[in-house]
Amino acid sequence: MPKQNSFMKIYNFLIVILIIHSNKCFPTNDENFLLPGDYPIGQTSYEYPIVIDPELTPTSNNLTTQIRGELFYPNKSEDINRYPILIFLPGKHPDCRIPVPEGYPSIDIGSADIKGNCPQHTSKVASHLGFSYLGRHFASYGYIVISIDILSINNKWSIVNDSALNFVRARIVLRTIEKMIEWNGNSEISKEILHGIDLSNRFDFTEIGLMGHSRGGEGVRNAYNMLMEGKGSSDAILWKNKLSNIRFKALLEITPMYYGENGRRLGVENIPWAMIVAGCEDDEIDYLHVNLAYQQRQISKQANYILQLYGANHEYFNSEWHISIPTCFGDQDPLWDVNASTFRVSDIYPPAKNTSYDVTLLKINGSEIQRQTTIFILSAFFRAYVGQNANPKLADILQPSQPLPSYLPEIGREYFNNNQSIVVFNGSQSIDRNDQVEITLLKDYAKKEFPLFVSAYKNTEKIPPQFQSSPPNKDQLEFNCLDQIENALQINFRENSSGELSFKFNSTSIETIQFIDIQLARRDSCWFNSTDSLKCSQPRIMQVHIQIQTATRLYPPMKISLKSRFNLEFVRCNAMDLPKEQIAFLPVMFETIRIPLDKPEQVLQLKMNVFNGGSLILSDIRAIPISTQPTSKSSHISISILSFLFLYSLHFRIISVE
Repeated sequence: MPKQNSFMKIYNFLIVILIIHSNKCFPTNDENFLLPGDYPIGQTSYEYPIVIDPELTPTSNNLTTQIRGELFYPNKSEDINRYPILIFLPGKHPDCRIPVPEGYPSIDIGSADIKGNCPQHTSKVASHLGFSYLGRHFASYGYIVISIDILSINNKWSIVNDSALNFVRARIVLRTIEKMIEWNGNSEISKEILHGIDLSNRFDFTEIGLMGHSRGGEGVRNAYNMLMEGKGSSDAILWKNKLSNIRFKALLEITPMYYGENGRRLGVENIPWAMIVAGCEDDEIDYLHVNLAYQQRQISKQANYILQLYGANHEYFNSEWHISIPTCFGDQDPLWDVNASTFRVSDIYPPAKNTSYDVTLLKINGSEIQRQTTIFILSAFFRAYVGQNANPKLADILQPSQPLPSYLPEIGREYFNNNQSIVVFNGSQSIDRNDQVEITLLKDYAKKEFPLFVSAYKNTEKIPPQFQSSPPNKDQLEFNCLDQIENALQINFRENSSGELSFKFNSTSIETIQFIDIQLARRDSCWFNSTDSLKCSQPRIMQVHIQIQTATRLYPPMKISLKSRFNLEFVRCNAMDLPKEQIAFLPVMFETIRIPLDKPEQVLQLKMNVFNGGSLILSDIRAIPISTQPTSKSSHISISILSFLFLYSLHFRIISVE
């Protein structure tokens, strides 16, 4: 009997271990990414002198820089773990803040001097503290978070080969890592710089994630390319060699710049990448960053997530940035209080009267739901890919096949992983269709539409909303940036008719398919264009039925509802570098429609039916074979199977003892 009890204790113990192991290996989709973690949080600042540093500004001898920022960390003194690192880089914003009455949004203007000082009666804007809500969240999950203060170069002049100073931003990121290495290696230096906090031996430099907002997005993307790829600037190899043991594991950009330098734009090839697009963008008015997502499809070798946050604007991701000009151009619900009271700047700041600053603004201080959604997205992404305990399955919630929690606003999701998918349609293959459907190459469609846009602009007193801040001369409009137009199809379905398309695939190249991913978008220009009455009669919600034909069956139709998120088609072309009369076709914000198969098999064709008319844009169609699905579960499955077999044999051992 004692021997039997011993076996039973071991058996029950292993059952508990197996259950715990299974829960960790197979996380559920109902994880609340908004909840804080278990670590207590510490927070401190760091600051080095303002200097002229030739390594940070190699083509300038008078641009000053400063290494400064805020640090958030797990405040667990008895813990001996090394923590993964997240580095946040804010974008460009006015440096100085004028005093306003309580309850009004902060009003920021002007630039600090080369010593970092603002004019009398104003204070410095702490843009880096605008990500404190993210820093505290991730510190509670065991991350060390650095939010970099970029004020020293925020509104300074361009330098040779760095017109937006985004390579200087990248070097400040890399120099900050050098300082972190010093803190990590010497407790006295750590306590001196971090106000008594000893974080020596606490940094894991093999697990670093990067996040940048606006110009900070291009800044962290440049830092990745310089350090991990050895390209982008003439000193990239220098930094790559200096920091050879540093590893960036994932990179996320929020409404980033995508201008590049000297005609060259960089992407992110070899680590997981994500981008948040603001549906109601009011700063990156040419939407060029959307084209970055399309270019990623051509070069990336890892998972890519594009999250279109409908109703969000450019500013409110940063809690220190309070002023925004509402610019929602389609079927989107703004994520701020549109019914808030308004005021003119001169009401609270008389010197603004009769100046360009004297505009009417909403009396609000940002958007809580926009910040909460940012926490959700970043938490799912970075906890999936950064850290020794990172679990890639946590990022599944960002893929289009997973339902999102009801407390989030509308989010369009585009996902692709070139290593795990096969492009089965890229726009060049033939398509069968009935006579209710018209198909045009997107570039040809844009060329045809541009004269209509010019005619409408010339013959109206209205200013298109995308040009409100600086209207182009009506008689000098030129169509440019055609190289940015996606390889896609404009598909028009006749009003109140039944349109049908059929895409036939080469079955020899597609076997054992588990999912089909379709990149679709919908927009019209009825708000402003148009001599084309068809656009103004399109349904608000376009009903699309998609069917898959496999070697064994015709699947029932999957019903998709498409809204027109953007009711404009033309914007400024490369607004930072080109005259305002240079006009581009609005980059397309695609959403991924994922169709699952009941069992892996050959896919022969895809049928698309539309019954209420409308138009859409189709990019590529991808097949995802079962053999290329993410393998994060596989090792856990094999371990669990082995555990089960062991317990099964142990169970019979107990019986035999009995």
